[in-house]
Amino acid sequence: MLKFIHAADIHLDSPLRGLSRYESAPVDAIRDACRRAFKNLVDLAIEEKAAFVLLAGDLYDGDWKDYSTGIFLSRQMGKLQQHGIRVFAVAGNHDAANRMTKALDTPANMKILSAGKVETVTLEECSVAIHGRSFKTRHVDENLAAGFCQGIKGMFNIGLLHTSLDGREGHASYAPCTLDDLRSKNYQYWALGHVHKQEIVSEDPFVVFPGCIQGRHIRESGPKGCVVVTVEEDVVTEMEQVPLDVLRWTLTKIDLTDMKDPRDLLEKVRKAIEQELALAEDRPLAMRIRLKGATKLSDQLAAFPEKLEQQMKALCAETAGDDVWIERVENRTLGKYDLETALADDTSLGQLLKAIVSTPEDADQIDGLEDKIAELRQKVPPEAFGTESILDLNDHQVIQRITREAKKMLIGRMLATGGEK
Repeated sequence: MLKFIHAADIHLDSPLRGLSRYESAPVDAIRDACRRAFKNLVDLAIEEKAAFVLLAGDLYDGDWKDYSTGIFLSRQMGKLQQHGIRVFAVAGNHDAANRMTKALDTPANMKILSAGKVETVTLEECSVAIHGRSFKTRHVDENLAAGFCQGIKGMFNIGLLHTSLDGREGHASYAPCTLDDLRSKNYQYWALGHVHKQEIVSEDPFVVFPGCIQGRHIRESGPKGCVVVTVEEDVVTEMEQVPLDVLRWTLTKIDLTDMKDPRDLLEKVRKAIEQELALAEDRPLAMRIRLKGATKLSDQLAAFPEKLEQQMKALCAETAGDDVWIERVENRTLGKYDLETALADDTSLGQLLKAIVSTPEDADQIDGLEDKIAELRQKVPPEAFGTESILDLNDHQVIQRITREAKKMLIGRMLATGGEK
């Protein structure tokens, strides 16, 4: 019997970009999160007495800021070497973009497989053959899986590959291939990387994305970690999914359908916070709250979004202290009938509301919006619009979200004002 660990997408020293700009963000939990998750991986390998560790690409996160990243890695590899644990890795798209790695020697117990062609390493002592190929450049469009050799008879064959496979939502297409491409090589296990969500694509043979080891933003919510694989007589007998993350992201959806009393909303949010905190198992939480459903409270909530968010943050502080941080509150509720009544009135308020409601969410269909965005770019620092920002104005979906939220806010405030008259 042997055990090995399969991990990927470490993104070592990735700073969970963009979080520091938020007021009350958990700075201590954010700092060095990817390093601490990697330490958990190393400790797990030692605890499980793993025969080896597989890293399926994106060990790094692009260019290092300084050499401390390489020194940290060497220290962790040294801990594994003291326990006789070897590490086999392939370079992914982020690793290929890293120039500083070429200036430091690879740790003695770590083998990065070739980028020029598929390389095979045989471990005779445990009858394992590891086949893999690294990325030579950041953008690899060819099917690297096609160049892998056939499995070696009498060995437990592992394919180590950084790939988008046949495509996964939210991930760029790199080294694309099909499941049939992988099956045709007659390997018992394919250790894949690149997709940050854990997925068992196939069990015959095992084709696995372990996901990243530490979520870095709300799109990487839920438990993050690796898999521990047990092999007996060339057959996978057990595969355990082990969380390694030190800070967890969660998207909490709260249905307010037919809710009338704001106090019921606060109670529902309180229970959701308590439930998510229990699931996090003593990890700090970064939480996005999404309110949905048709309710008479919708217009009231939409009228003053900043007040709503501060209420949620205050409730969170009361309920969980520093253990939970509200990253954002999204109001996606729908009004019940107050808006319909106002739209039916042939008044100035009704006519203005009709104009707002009819405004398309597609930026290309809004006259003058492109000029307004260009004007905004000149007034606000460029880093405010980066890819890690909630205001990434290069992202069509972000523009749609901002337009949708602006419409809801205007409608809510106008109905609130109109109701007072």
